[in-house]
Formats: sequence, C-alpha cells, structure tokens
Amino acid sequence: MTNSTRRGILAMGAGVGAAAALGSSEALAAPAGRKPSRRNPKLRFRPDGSFTVLQFNDTQDTHLTDRRTIELITRAIAKEDPDLVIFNGDTVNGDMSTATQVKQAYNNVIAPVEQAGVAWALTFGNHDEDSVKKTGMTETRIMDFLRRYPHNLNPREDAIGGHSNAVLPVAASRGGRVAAAMWLLDSGRYEQESIDGQKVEEYTYETIHSDQVAWYREQSLALQKQAGRPVPGLVWLHIPLWETRFMWFGSPTDWTEESHRKALAKHQITDPNRNEREYVSQFNSGLYNVVRERGDVMGIYFGHDHVNTYEGNYFGVHLGYGPGTGYGAYGLDGAAKHQLRGCRVFTLDEGRPGEFTTRNLYAKDLGIDVTTVDDQPIAKPAPLPFT
Repeated sequence: MTNSTRRGILAMGAGVGAAAALGSSEALAAPAGRKPSRRNPKLRFRPDGSFTVLQFNDTQDTHLTDRRTIELITRAIAKEDPDLVIFNGDTVNGDMSTATQVKQAYNNVIAPVEQAGVAWALTFGNHDEDSVKKTGMTETRIMDFLRRYPHNLNPREDAIGGHSNAVLPVAASRGGRVAAAMWLLDSGRYEQESIDGQKVEEYTYETIHSDQVAWYREQSLALQKQAGRPVPGLVWLHIPLWETRFMWFGSPTDWTEESHRKALAKHQITDPNRNEREYVSQFNSGLYNVVRERGDVMGIYFGHDHVNTYEGNYFGVHLGYGPGTGYGAYGLDGAAKHQLRGCRVFTLDEGRPGEFTTRNLYAKDLGIDVTTVDDQPIAKPAPLPFT
C-alpha cells in the first residue's frame, strides 16, 4: 500500500496569540533577486501594496516524494514570487518506518520554499500523524522539528485544540500597523469509532473545536482593538466546513443538479470541479457563523478532497479548495489522475482592504508532466538541514 487515503484503507484508525512573525537535489532556481530573509521574518505588504500567498495541500507522500510534486512547488514559487506559503494539511502520509523518514518527507517539500527565502507555515491534516505507531512522530514532535527552519512562522502551541493554530499578522507597507491577518486552524484527525454508544459510520473526521472558535474570536477582537478596526484576513484549515457543500448546492437541504445550477451564479462559483463529495467532519463546528458575526475574515480555504477545486462567495465569506498538490496521493480516475494537480494563489492589495483575488494554478500550466500516471519518486531524499 503506497498511500493511506479514502481510496485505500484508513489503516491508522479513528482514533498564540498573534505571532510577529536546504535545498532539494531536483529543485529549480529560486526567483531572481530575492534575498533570504532573517529567521522568522515579519510579514509585510510590499512597497507596491501587494501581498501574495500560495496554498499547497495534500502533498501527502513519503521520504521519496514524487519529483513532480517538488517541481510543482518550485516552479509555482518562481512564477508567483509569494510573500507567504501555506502547507494546508496532509503534507506526508503514513507509509514511513522511522522518525528520520518522516522528517525527510517534510523536508523534501519545504526545501524549495526555504531555498527561495519565502516565509511559510503549516496546518496539520488527518494523515500527518498516521505513522506515529511506527515512528513516534506525534504532531507535537513534528511541529518542534518544523519550527527549527529559518523561515517557518508556526508559533508555539497554545492551550487549545490541535497543534497548528496560528494568527500571522501582516504589517502595512509603511509603519507597524496591522493591515491583514493570516489564520491557521487545526481541523483534527479522525472521529471516535463510537459516540455515546452509537457507531460512527464510514470515513468521519474531527472538527474545529469550540475552544478554537473562541480563540479565533478573542484574537480577532484583540487585533481589532490594536488596529482600531476589524483586520481583514484569510483562514486555512484542512477539512472542509459543512457550509462548503451548502454553497455548492445553494441550499442546506436541496442537493440536486438543479439547485447547483442556480448556485453557480448565486454564489459566484469559479473553477467548478467537484469530483467527489465533501468529506466533512461529523459535527458542524460553528466556525463559519462566528466568522460572519465578526466580519473580518474574507475567505476560508481547504484541502482534503484532492479533486475538488471550486471556490465561491457564501453570503459574504468566500469558501474554496486548493487543488491537491501531491502526485503521490490519489487524483482523478485512470489516465486523468494528475490533471488537477496544482495550488491556489491569493493576492491582497493594501489599498483595497477587505478585498482579495484568488485563482488556481495547475501543474499543466507550469509545464509539468500530468500524463504519466506511474509514480516518479526521487532517488534519495533532500539532505536534512538538521536532525
């Protein structure tokens, strides 16, 4: 078995306040003119007022990562020259036997970002801890390892659910005021096999917990107090919210092709690929409702469902997927397996607070092979910068 996914066997079972913020042997050249930034750089809008984020998710591979995954990350960075990279969960899979292999699997995809001198942060998905019984690499140990990278922005864990929650303020191009906020939330792993004596059926996932929702609200209010107004932001978490499905169908109850056709215009749905149902959590977290109440978050973005790429505006809050990045994970069926490999690009303009643009960038648009179905693992892992 090469990947623990919904299309295989779930063998591993069910089971901060505001931060201030190596190289792969097969990596391409870093963007020209970019200088490596200092350790834990402060995020800031550029002098032209722009701020760009790249979202990669579900790279989901072993210490012998498919070379095309690394190539996709490297070429996307070279093309977009981002200010921040987000790895939005399931960065590795559970098919590793040692702690070193787990570290190498992360390092393979982080190395191009570090080499380019770009700040980055990571959320956990349901698969990141799948090898723990064999390797001992808990999410806490993984995060301790990741925070040692010079350009990583993940803060120390706070006493709330999960291990990868963070709010990363973005300073204005001039001065020190906070002009935007990048939010990360840990959406958990697998739900219990039974709850109150009732069996939990099929693939069911954890959710954002109430203490995380309360934490978001507290930090959101604190940023507003600091800035004198609500601070516009974006949120990333791995497992999609229930409202994502409601947006696709334009209704929480009428899940028909007719209701979806109406929803396309109503919710301004773009890149409308929905090739599998939304694998949401067992319970609705209430996060979306609190986000609407606060009015600062412009959009919430997910991974998890590798072959869904759609995005839209659900009653004032954008919801959407980034396409699955990793060639080692499941994709479309048959010869089309890799056609939707890619990442999502976000652009903020300091002069237009509360607005942003987003689009998907696909491997095929970067000249990367999407026709060869067979895996293309690297011969050996990129060198670890530390152990």
